[in-house]
Amino acid sequence: MMTDAVDELPSFPFPDGPLGSPPPQYAERRASCPFGEVRLPSGDRGILLVRYRDVTAALADPRLSHNLTAPGSPRIVKGPSALDDPELLLNKEGAEHLRIRRIIASTFTPRQVETWKPAIRAVARELLDGIEQAGSPTDLVADYAFPLPIRIICRLLGIPEEDSSRFRDWSMTLASAVRIEPAERAEHLRTFWAYVRDLVVQRRAEPSTFLIDNLIAARDGEDKLTERELEYMIMTLIAAGNETTSNIIGRSLLVLLRDDGKLWKQLSDTPGLIPAAVDELLRFNPLGNGGTLRVATDRVELPSGTVERGQAVFIAGSSAMRDETAYPDPDSIRFDRDPPPLLAFGAGPHYCVGAHLAKAELRIAFEELVTRLPGLRLAIEPHEARFTEGDIMRSVVSLPASF
Repeated sequence: MMTDAVDELPSFPFPDGPLGSPPPQYAERRASCPFGEVRLPSGDRGILLVRYRDVTAALADPRLSHNLTAPGSPRIVKGPSALDDPELLLNKEGAEHLRIRRIIASTFTPRQVETWKPAIRAVARELLDGIEQAGSPTDLVADYAFPLPIRIICRLLGIPEEDSSRFRDWSMTLASAVRIEPAERAEHLRTFWAYVRDLVVQRRAEPSTFLIDNLIAARDGEDKLTERELEYMIMTLIAAGNETTSNIIGRSLLVLLRDDGKLWKQLSDTPGLIPAAVDELLRFNPLGNGGTLRVATDRVELPSGTVERGQAVFIAGSSAMRDETAYPDPDSIRFDRDPPPLLAFGAGPHYCVGAHLAKAELRIAFEELVTRLPGLRLAIEPHEARFTEGDIMRSVVSLPASF
């Protein structure tokens, strides 16, 4: 009896290791199968890249395209997706991609991010005021990691904070990070899009000086975004501005507070370590244990093998950042590490345009927390921490702590 070759492939993503760490299969594949195929939740197959040198080469090669709009293109999960739309920034390559990045990048310069830091710090302090007033214990996810980035992005964009309760489902859907029924995914995308369109109409009628107004000006000025590009950019900022950052904060706090809080005490005693600590935490504990899907538009030679035209590759950045050849003692957290370029925000032409903002949020989040609650400690055993099910990001659900 014949068996479909796809059915014999390992199912991906692999189960997490202890405490949400990268799957043990990553280390095994780096050692013995750095260029093997896997089966994605959609049923599509793709080459899984797990070594640092393959991942960096793939991220920099324009022939491994983000554009997955062609009929039959591979998908991580089944069902309708924003990835179907050629107007999505991730689906653009070459001159069109550079045009949009040039427009957007002017809004996210380090100088501009500096002007946003007081607002970021104000949100962190408001949340900590509430935590202290409520008293110990607290849930660091529900009371800090989750609301912090949502409130920040609402204030920077100029969106009413009371609207934020709907953002999580929309964000997960836009990122294709959760496995839901196709009809439900389509409905989430429809309502998200309708919300953003109404928001743009309102802000054109009553312009202000928020980030969303800057983006509308870029749409309506000489160097233009299309209307759809504008809407997608606002959707992307809402999505990236809450679920991704809250995920990283929650997972990082679990890492910092385990082992009797030795790392937390180190940061509390020496807050100047926080910028280096953020980089190391992003390496050690990145956004879930997944990566990014690309498709080859031509034959591509990578250090560990050849990708043929039309083949899909899944670039596992979380595996690359645990590669022993790039990071000595990769399974330990070292705030004095002198690492190669960090891959948490990607690399090459699609490097995350909001990386400066994300790192500023993370640094301020930890600075304020160690200053106000230096005696913070877990109120559960680390192995009791629960993670979300059914999504690729694998966020910490709850993190009770005492202070």
